[in-house]
Formats: sequence, C-alpha cells, structure tokens
Amino acid sequence: MVFHPLNRKNIDESFRIWERFFALPIRSAHAVMEVLCPPCCAVCREPIDDSSQTLCHRCWLELQENLQNQACPVCGHSVGKYALIEGRCHRCQHTRPVVSHVIRVGDYNNTLRELILAFKFHRQSHLDRFLGALLAAAVMGAPALAQADLLVPIPLHWRRRWSRRYNQAELLARAAAENLKQQGRSIPVNCDLLRVRNTPPQTAMATMTDRLINLHGAFAVPRTDVFLGKHICLIDDVTTTGTTLRVAAQTIRKAGAKRISAAVLAVAANN
Repeated sequence: MVFHPLNRKNIDESFRIWERFFALPIRSAHAVMEVLCPPCCAVCREPIDDSSQTLCHRCWLELQENLQNQACPVCGHSVGKYALIEGRCHRCQHTRPVVSHVIRVGDYNNTLRELILAFKFHRQSHLDRFLGALLAAAVMGAPALAQADLLVPIPLHWRRRWSRRYNQAELLARAAAENLKQQGRSIPVNCDLLRVRNTPPQTAMATMTDRLINLHGAFAVPRTDVFLGKHICLIDDVTTTGTTLRVAAQTIRKAGAKRISAAVLAVAANN
C-alpha cells in the first residue's frame, strides 16, 4: 500500500502521542531503579557516588578528551591542528555542500560511541538529557548554528520507529532545544520532514553511490510553507559520509529553506 505523505504525517503524529503516553512510566521505572540499585556509570557500569551523574570519573575524562578534538566545520570530520585551509579540510576545499556547516560533539569512538549505542539500540532513552545537553553546548559554540530558526530531526520510517519505540534524533532535538532555552536561546523543534520510504540502514551500503540510490525519494515535506526562507539545523546522532544529511537537506531546500546546517553527536571515520 502506498501512503500519501500527509497520511504519513498523521502516522508520525500518532507515534508521538504513543511515545508521550509511555515516556513517563519508562522514566519513572528508571528513577525507581536508581533508588533500588546503586547508581552506576552508563558506559562501564562501575558504581558512582552521585546518582545525578551519568558517567564515572574515568569515562568522563575520556569523553572530555574526545570533545577537544578539532574538526572541519564544513563536514565535521576530525582534522589535524594545521590541516584546515581557509577554514576547510582538504576534502571540502572545492565543494559547495547543501549542508553548509556540520558541527559535532566528538568522534564516534570510546565513551561517546558507547553512550550513543546505549541510547539508540538498548532503549536507554533517559540518556537524551545528557546527550542533548552536549549537543546544545556544541550548537551554542558555533555562531553559524546558534542563529538557526528550527531544529529538524532526521526522521525514522514508522516501521523502524515502531520497533525502536522512539526516534533518537527527535529525542535529541527536543532535549537540546530545552537546554538551549535554559541558556536564553530558543530554537523550536519541527518534525515536518518525513521518512516516506523504509530504506535499509546506510551502514549496509558499500559506496557513496549505493547510499545515494538507497535514499532516493526517502524524504518528503507535506507542508511546503513551513521551511520557506528559514535557516534549518538538522539533528542526528551519527554521520559518516554525510549522505543522509545531504539528501534530507536537498528535500528541505526544495521546500524553500534558505540555509541548512547540521548538528550531530558524533562523526564516524570515513576512510
């Protein structure tokens, strides 16, 4: 059966109502477990003294090291100290990307990788607040993104959303928006970008061409006026080649967006 994008919008909204209905019991159950069981690090599971903390001291220091790594502001990939030429890495020197800036929290390895895997695949949705705060800090530290009009999470197809129980990018966007608001910068979250094809994971695609073909026609915008003339900041957990961000941005550009940036938790090495 083929769904009209507007019907898919209704399906996505139904899932959000369902998620909100079950979110409170899930968070309450997590809070009860914190009382009944000694608090432990979200990564190494070592006991920690302060239940308000997410990581133990060792994992926190490892994460801080990752946060200090320098990255290209255009593609988000790690670069050496003197590798940027006129603010770009060698791969971005002669390109005009549809996503003008990609900022990230860090590299996809060690502590940050384990946090993302727990958040994304192990149903540790309560990590959205910690990870959202990291993402908000990255946005506030990038003047080009801090002036965005809307935060737009990369959507999941409803079938994958059903199996995962939530869209991690949307939880990230909402947690980051809440944190930004507390810092005096209000950027609304908009979920009008839809995933209208249930594509195989991009990690299964061997080449850039395969990834582009896989995502052809995967996104749609049912409301053609919502992005008109706006600066959009796409939100996702991990990017590798940037293909998903690029295809999503092209869809938003066709809907009239003036400028498109992106903020992600991590950038995976693309050798």
